[in-house]
Amino acid sequence: MHVVARARLVLARRPWLYWAIVGALAAVLTTGVHHRLAALERARHDWGVTRSVLVAERTLEPGAAVAVRTVDFPVALVPPGAVSALEPPVELRQRVGEGEVLTELDIDAGSGPAARAAPGTVVVALSDPLSRNVDIGLSVQVAADGLIIAESATVVDTIDDVVFVAVAPSEGPTVAAAAQQGTAALLYLP
Repeated sequence: MHVVARARLVLARRPWLYWAIVGALAAVLTTGVHHRLAALERARHDWGVTRSVLVAERTLEPGAAVAVRTVDFPVALVPPGAVSALEPPVELRQRVGEGEVLTELDIDAGSGPAARAAPGTVVVALSDPLSRNVDIGLSVQVAADGLIIAESATVVDTIDDVVFVAVAPSEGPTVAAAAQQGTAALLYLP
C-alpha cells in the first residue's frame, strides 16, 4: 500500500491524531510568529530612541576646515565611536562624505603624518612618482626587490610624490631602508 494512502487510512481511523498534528503545527507556527513580532518590537523600540551626532555638511577632505551640523539619529543607525561634540582645533584624518556621521577614527589627534596613523604603528615616507592622488586610509602592501616587506600598511598622508604609510613597528626599519635605497614600491590591494 502507498505511504500516502496508509497515512490517510490511519488518520481516518484516528481523528484525534489528525487534530493533534494540526494543533502541534499551529503551536509551532504561533511560537515562530510570536518570536518574530517580539524581535520587530525590539527593533522598533531601538529606532525610537535617538542620539545627537555630528554629520558633515559637505564633503570634507583631510586637512580642510571642518563643517558639521548636529543631527538626531536613531540609536540603531549610530556607528560605534560617533562624535557628539568637537573641541577645536580639529583636523580630519580621512575623507568624510556629505551626510556621513563623524567618528573618532575620522578626527586627527595632532598634526603631521604620524597623527593620522593607528596607535601601535610607525610611519615611513616612500617616494613614488607613480603614486599621486592616493586616497588616505587605503590599505597597501610594501614590496622591495621582489619581496613583500610590509604585509599590511595604510596610507596616512601624501605630499606630492611622497606617500606616508603606517606599518607595524617590526617592519618599519626594513621599509625605511628600502625607501632610502629607492627600491620600495606600493602594492595596492583590492
